[in-house]
Amino acid sequence: MAVRDYEAVFVGGGLAAMLLLRELGSALPSRVAVIDPYPLPERPAVHWSYWSHVPTLYDRFAVGSWRKARVAQMPAELIAPYTLRVVRSTDVFDHIAEEPRTAPVEWLRASARSIERRGDGTYEVITDAGAVRAGWVFDSVPDIEPAFPSSSEPRAVLSGTGVRVTADRPVFDAAAATLLDPLDERSFAYLLPLSPVEALLESATFDSAIREEDETPLLRYLRTRYPGAAFDVTHVEHGHIPLGFAPSQTAGPGHVLLGTKRGLVKPSAGYGVVRIAEESKHLAGLWKQGRPLPPSQRSSLRWRLPDTGFLQLAARDPRRSLALLRNVMHAVPLVQSLRFIDEELPPRQLAAVFLSALPAVLGKP
Repeated sequence: MAVRDYEAVFVGGGLAAMLLLRELGSALPSRVAVIDPYPLPERPAVHWSYWSHVPTLYDRFAVGSWRKARVAQMPAELIAPYTLRVVRSTDVFDHIAEEPRTAPVEWLRASARSIERRGDGTYEVITDAGAVRAGWVFDSVPDIEPAFPSSSEPRAVLSGTGVRVTADRPVFDAAAATLLDPLDERSFAYLLPLSPVEALLESATFDSAIREEDETPLLRYLRTRYPGAAFDVTHVEHGHIPLGFAPSQTAGPGHVLLGTKRGLVKPSAGYGVVRIAEESKHLAGLWKQGRPLPPSQRSSLRWRLPDTGFLQLAARDPRRSLALLRNVMHAVPLVQSLRFIDEELPPRQLAAVFLSALPAVLGKP
């Protein structure tokens, strides 16, 4: 195709891009394009779980909600002020797509290859279907330079398979979610009961490479935890989240990173959907005020140091990263673990977390 000119281009059309488009609304420039090979209606449904102690835009789509949770087979604990929820990605995307926009957004069904700043200060995005130019580029594609995660920084991958199941009899405690229940020495499961007979069960593995989809450990888990019950699998999903730190430089001040690539996913937890929504509001507010948009988000040294250590541990030996999580979540109240992941734990309470993690860091059982 011939070179196309726009005022703003979104490279990648996932959650972060769609939320920022939603927040910008009438403040969008008149010529906007989204470069992505897969339009939203073609994307498979996946479940996003999150916790928050304040209302979020996702809450209205929740198919499950819990104020109590347990670690493995320990007694359930109240997690107030947090609430844990799960939503379907398709429900969120359908709502975003329905919201009216005053500026037209053109979807370019293509894959971006590179982003470069031109001499006049604009940017050129090379795609497999031709070149696109714009004054602003919002980039959420990990494989495009600056690549995410960087090969020079600690990095890992959180992989998981999920199954939604229906039991032939009531077996699930619908009032409490189950977190961090070991599947093996490298992986753990979490169970989100949607009713006494229906649940979402997902696996998670921190590793240096993407783990393949595998339902077997989850089905074995169900047979072990609920002997005598039969389960019908109604939905299967698989995904992975690259874990690392936001690149320190982009192609220029108008090249703004979004989503995971922006540094909005917790490097040691894979938790990010609430942060992505909050950051979209922040960026849209700066845009509407005519203020500069920071190209990426840098974590504070206080939180970067433990995240760096965890990523190094996960890349070197996933068994030790799982042991670290297990030690911490058994040693401190669950709500304290959530506050730590949420980066809201007061400094005076950090000592207990670090002490519980120390044996796994040192390689001790």
